[in-house]
Amino acid sequence: MNAASKYWKLTKINANGHSRTEESSQAKAFFQQQFPQFVNQVDLMNAPIQKHLWQICQDSALSDRTSAELCLRCYISSQIEQVCIQLETQFGQNYGFSRSDLLPYVLDDDGKVPFETSRSLAKQILQSFSPDRGSLTTWTIRLVKQCRSLNTFLLECGVYMLSDWAMLNDTPPKRLQKVLEEFHQLTEGEIQQKRDLLESYRSVYLRDRLQQRQAGASGQCPPPTDLQLQEISHLMQQKTKRQFPSNTILMQLQDLADLLRQHRISVRTGKLITESIDTSENPNLIAHLAIDESDRQDEDPQIQFLESYQQGFMTCLRDALEFVITEKVRKQKPQEAQSFITALQLFHCQELAMGKIAKQVGLKAQFQVSRLLNLKEFRNDVRHQLLKLLRDWVLNKAEEYVHPDRLRQLDNQIEIALSEQIETVMQAAETEAKKPKSYLSGSVFAKSVCEYLDEQQFKLES
Repeated sequence: MNAASKYWKLTKINANGHSRTEESSQAKAFFQQQFPQFVNQVDLMNAPIQKHLWQICQDSALSDRTSAELCLRCYISSQIEQVCIQLETQFGQNYGFSRSDLLPYVLDDDGKVPFETSRSLAKQILQSFSPDRGSLTTWTIRLVKQCRSLNTFLLECGVYMLSDWAMLNDTPPKRLQKVLEEFHQLTEGEIQQKRDLLESYRSVYLRDRLQQRQAGASGQCPPPTDLQLQEISHLMQQKTKRQFPSNTILMQLQDLADLLRQHRISVRTGKLITESIDTSENPNLIAHLAIDESDRQDEDPQIQFLESYQQGFMTCLRDALEFVITEKVRKQKPQEAQSFITALQLFHCQELAMGKIAKQVGLKAQFQVSRLLNLKEFRNDVRHQLLKLLRDWVLNKAEEYVHPDRLRQLDNQIEIALSEQIETVMQAAETEAKKPKSYLSGSVFAKSVCEYLDEQQFKLES
C-alpha cells in the first residue's frame, strides 16, 4: 500500500468490530487530479497536501469541497485506527481490551457524501482542524483521546486518560498531603518533600500556563520546559537546602503524578494500577522506525509490525526471566534454590504476603523472605536482559521494513524507546509488589513469571 492511498481508502468497522478499508473512487480521482506527482510516492510530505485540501474545503466550489473533504476523511479514519492500535499495544494485554473494543467508540464515518453525520467524531475533527494548529495526525490523536465515550470505557479498564501535568495542576497541596497520608501511608518527611515539590511546580507551571491561556493558547498540558524545570529546581533548593538536577526534578514529578493517579483509579473503579496514555510522554516505538510502506501490499505495515512486536516483547520477557532465574538458581545451594523458586511462585502467583511465605519455605521472619527474593535486584537483572534481547529482536525484525542505513541512524532512539516501555512494565511490577493484593489484577511481569514457572515445573535436587 503506497502512502497516498490513505487519502482515498476509508477505514470502517464491520459488524464484529474489526476494521476494513473501502476505496473511494471519488477521493482517488480527485487526489490524482490535484497531486499527480505524489500518487506513487512512498514517502509523502503530508502537511502541504493537507493544507491544500483544507484550503479547498474553505473556499472552492461545492463539488471540489466535497471531494477534498472526502480525502481528508479517509486520512482521518486511518489515523483513528492507528490510535486504537497504539492503545491496544501499550495497554490492551495488561488491561484486558483490544482495538476491536475501542474502534466502535471513535471510528464512525460511514463514507457517505455529503457528510451528514452531525455527531460523528470524524466530522468534529475535520471541522475543528486548522493547519495553523499543527498536523492533522496530531489533531486527530488529541480529539480521539478526548472522546468522552472512549474515556469512559478505558477508565472502566483502569486506564485513566489524564496527563501527568494536568494531574499535578488539578491537585492542591492540602489534597496531596491527605492522599499521601491516608492512601499511600508515607512518612512525614516523604510527605513534606513531595508537598514542597508540588508547590514549587505549581508556582512555576500554573503561572506560565495562565499567561499562555491569556495569550490565546489552548490544548493539552505539555511537559515542563528545561527553563521551568530549572526554576522549579531553584525553588526546591530554597525550600530544602538541597540541590536537584533538572532531570531528577522531572522524574520526581512523574513519580508524584503516578501516586495521584493510583489514588484516583482506586476511588473511581476500585483498581489501583493505571497508566497515562498522553502520547507526548509515551512515545510510540513506530515513530522511531519510519516503516517503509512500499514493502507491503495487503496490510498496513505499521499494523503488521505492531502485532509482531507485541508477541516479540512477550517472548523476550519470557527469555529474560528464564536467563535470570536459571543463573540465580545455578549460583545457589539446592535447598536455597528450592526456597527461592517456591517463594517466587507464592509471591507472584498465589499473592501471599512475605510473612506467610516465610512459614512455607522454612524461614522465621518476613525480612528473611525479602532478602531471599531480593525483588529489586531481580527486576533490575530482568530489565537489563530484556533490553538486550528486545533491542536485538527489534533491529532484526525492522530490517524487513526499514533500510539498514536508516536503522543505524535510529539505533539510539530505538534503545531509548525500548527502555521507556520496559520501565513502564517494571514500574507496574514494583508498584504491585508494594500494594495490597486485593487491589490488583496482576501485572504483565507477574503473569509472565507465573507462566514461566508453570511451564518449567521446577524440580530441583534436594
